[in-house]
Order: sequence, then C-alpha cells, then structure tokens
Amino acid sequence: MGTKTEPTHSSVVTGRTLALAARSCPVCGALKSRLLHTQTFEQLPGARLLDGYDVVVCEQCGAGFANHIPPQSIFDAYYRDLSKYEYEYRASQATRYEDRRFREAARTIIPHIVSSGSRILEIGCATGHLLSVLKEQGYANVHGVDPSPGCAKAAGGLYGIHAQACTIFDIPRPEQPFDIVLLLGVMEHIRDLDRAIEAIRALLSPAGRVYIAVPDAAHFDRNQDGPFQEFSLEHLNFFSATSLTNLMRTRGFKFLSGGSLFLEHNPATWCASIYCVFESSDKRAGSWIRDEETERGLAAYIRKSRQAEDRIRRTIEGLAASGRSILVWGTGAHTLHLLAASALARVNIAAFVDSNPKYQGRELHGKPVLAPASLAERNEPILISSYAAQKEIAHQIRETLRLPNELILLYDLPA
Repeated sequence: MGTKTEPTHSSVVTGRTLALAARSCPVCGALKSRLLHTQTFEQLPGARLLDGYDVVVCEQCGAGFANHIPPQSIFDAYYRDLSKYEYEYRASQATRYEDRRFREAARTIIPHIVSSGSRILEIGCATGHLLSVLKEQGYANVHGVDPSPGCAKAAGGLYGIHAQACTIFDIPRPEQPFDIVLLLGVMEHIRDLDRAIEAIRALLSPAGRVYIAVPDAAHFDRNQDGPFQEFSLEHLNFFSATSLTNLMRTRGFKFLSGGSLFLEHNPATWCASIYCVFESSDKRAGSWIRDEETERGLAAYIRKSRQAEDRIRRTIEGLAASGRSILVWGTGAHTLHLLAASALARVNIAAFVDSNPKYQGRELHGKPVLAPASLAERNEPILISSYAAQKEIAHQIRETLRLPNELILLYDLPA
C-alpha cells in the first residue's frame, strides 16, 4: 500500500464523460492519501452515478474515504430520483428487522433528548419509521426530511409525520430551531461534509444536539454481508469513532457521548455501527487525534472480501464457460460490481430482474430489467445476485411467484 498515485475514474452526466479530480480529506482537508483498494461498477443506463472510486486513507489524520467521485449534485439527484429506500414493492412497510434496528437506535437517542417537548428533526428519514418509534415513546414534536419525494409522502401516509422532500443542503430554515437533529446512516453518503455540517448548525438551537450513527469502518471485517458491500455506490466516507469525532470537534461541536450499535438486517446479515452525540458550541478544537484504527480495519475488510469474492468468481466463471442462458435477479451494487470485476459480463444473461419499479424497464449490460411478475413464462435458471436478500428472493421465487426455475445461489447461508 504505497503513496497515492492519480488514477482517474469517470462519471457519465448528461452524455458527457467527466474526469474526476482527487478529493481532499473530508476530515482534515489534507491532499495526500494512501490507496488501499479500487472499487469498480457497471452502470445502469438512465441511473448512472459512477463507475468506480479509490478507497483511501488520509496520510495526515488517518480518515478513510472514497476518492475520485462526482460532485454532490450528482448524488443529490440520485437520491431524489432513484431512491431504493421507499420499498414500494412492500408498500413501504418496515420489516421486523428494520423495526428492531430503529428501536435499538431510539434507545440510544432518547437519553439525549432534553424533554418530551423537544423539537426533533431527522435528516434522511426515509419512510419515517424511526420517528414513529420516538412518537410512541412520547416525543410528539418530530419532523423529517428526505431527498426522495416518495419517502416523504410515505412518512406522512404511514405514520402521520410531517416530512419534506429536500436534501440536507436545502432544508428551509425553521421558524423555531430544532433541539436535536438525527442523522442515521447519512453522513457516510455525503460528499460535501463541511457544507452539510454548516446546514446542521443553522437548524439547531444554541447548544442544540446532533446524533450521528454510521457504519464502523474500524470493524468492517466483523460484518456479515457480501464482499465489498461497504464499498457501495453510495458510501463515500468510512468513519471510525475517532474520525467522526475529529470531523465534528474541529467544526465547533462538543463531544457528549458515543457508543456501538449492532444492526441486524436479517438472520444472515448484520453490521457494526457507531453513534456519537455532539452539542453545538462556539469553540472549534484546534487539533485532532490521529485515527490509527481505520486503515487497519479497512485493510482487514479488504482481505476478507477478496477471499470471499474469489469463491464467487469461480462459480461465475463456470457459468460463463457453460454458455447457459440465465436470468440475474438483482441490479444493485452487488451485481454492478460483479459485472465490472468478474466474469459475470461474459455470462449468457437473457435478462435482469429487480423488485424496485424505478429500475424496471431500463437496460443493464444491454439486457432488459424485468419485473418479477414477468417471469411466469420463462424457464431459464435464476442467479440470485445478492447476499443480504438471497433468502428473501428465493422465498419470493418459490412461495410467492411459484416458479420452478433452477436457482443458482452464490452464498451458503445458515438455515
């Protein structure tokens, strides 16, 4: 892992290919970084975001981040138009695992809410389930914002929560400031962190609080998920508790508390996260503590992911060699990465399948993306290209759609 060279990636924006410049460290602003891994993706026409990025650590402060990525406006449009967090195919209803995750998060948030009348804002509220849990606990003054109009509408329809469709950068200044702002699984998605933090400050009352929860980059290797899934299309910052605290303290937020969250997505998939609570202050820390854990954590995760992906690649190479015509279920980051980094691009793929209606009717790798309901007359084997949803998709194929097609599974998951 040597000193960073300057490879470039591209992003297709309105038909133009743009060379993407190196990014300064989002925590300390330094320009020198060390390359750990290069992540690559196929692109979904009409839903283009980026074809790859470099996973790097800052040589000065040790923070981890994605380098050579598009400007913030590209990500804002992606979340507005192509959100995958509306869950239209299940009427935006939360699963029992999502409900459990939000209740666990609420348990760590409530001690930092000053009173039952505190004004609470969640940025990136999706369909509003966390805010509904807080309402249940007696905190009625809850508000949400999300880039996706569909998510904001669902929050109102499902839980009666006032939610606006806007990004963190264009939230209208409230008549009354908020006492606490919540960001769960948001800060890792934001390219322009300085602008985001100033936007948060403008929403808070004096000495107002901000609760931030993010995946724990220092312990990615402990997660149970498909290889490289933490290096998704949308993950731009890889925080440890140290780097997150450095980010906020040097921008005028006093650290109050922090801890760990264990977030289970389903019986086979879980991830370690951290949360930190900060209080708005007039004082900015003049120095930071060097982050020694992120590089170790990322390096261990990369080794683990490469080993797991080697096994998957052998399966896919066998499919490519056979020439069999198959269907691939899934058009998310898992599939987009394998199309760019494995023999999947050489497999005889007849079509892709996805439950997200926003992807249906598009093309990927020159093949149509179909809705699950359109498979009734098709008999090709189905490759399930997902770790987290492999069991759910298999159940949908067999029990809901009643399809007899052969299933090709990439993961040996526990029963």
